[in-house]
Amino acid sequence: MNITIVNFKGGVGKSMIAHQLISGFGFNGCEIDPYGSLSDRLPDRVERIDIQQKSIERPKKETIFDFGGFDDIKLDQAISYSDLIIIPFIPTLETIQGTVDTLVRVASANKPILMVPNMSQKENDINDAKFVFEDTLGFEVEMFPIPMSVALQTAINENRAVDELTKQGGIKAYAYKKSSKLMDDLHRKIREYESV
Repeated sequence: MNITIVNFKGGVGKSMIAHQLISGFGFNGCEIDPYGSLSDRLPDRVERIDIQQKSIERPKKETIFDFGGFDDIKLDQAISYSDLIIIPFIPTLETIQGTVDTLVRVASANKPILMVPNMSQKENDINDAKFVFEDTLGFEVEMFPIPMSVALQTAINENRAVDELTKQGGIKAYAYKKSSKLMDDLHRKIREYESV
């Protein structure tokens, strides 16, 4: 399956999720973000699309489109090639409006949407965001929360899948197990959309 990861708000975890899916689960990547570093970190797996480029070629299967915080025609193309849209967001008042703008923009494509509250700390914040999103759209959205995690940030910094870090042994392995399980659960949740 192909997946578009998008939010017009920056710093919400788009590239972190893309990195973990590509490095840990064998996806290919297509980086459509002039400020992104995914193609530098994973050059054998990720193709960078120039901001001036007008179109995206049909990708191989199992491709993640990591879309930067902007809107243009390539977003429509990425979504048309995708089976699922993932919208990461941080459940705070400051990021909700940008996320609503993104949701409204992509909802008309009639593709499944998985909301990923990233760095979530309070369940009430997630529930409030869910209410706003569903009230705006008029239909239910599914949430997959990712709690605040130093392990995931470390995995990005070390340019490795968090699952790989669990295999190091010792205290470090224990610290990464929870985040590794979370990424496995996210991957399983994504695969549920294959049959939709």
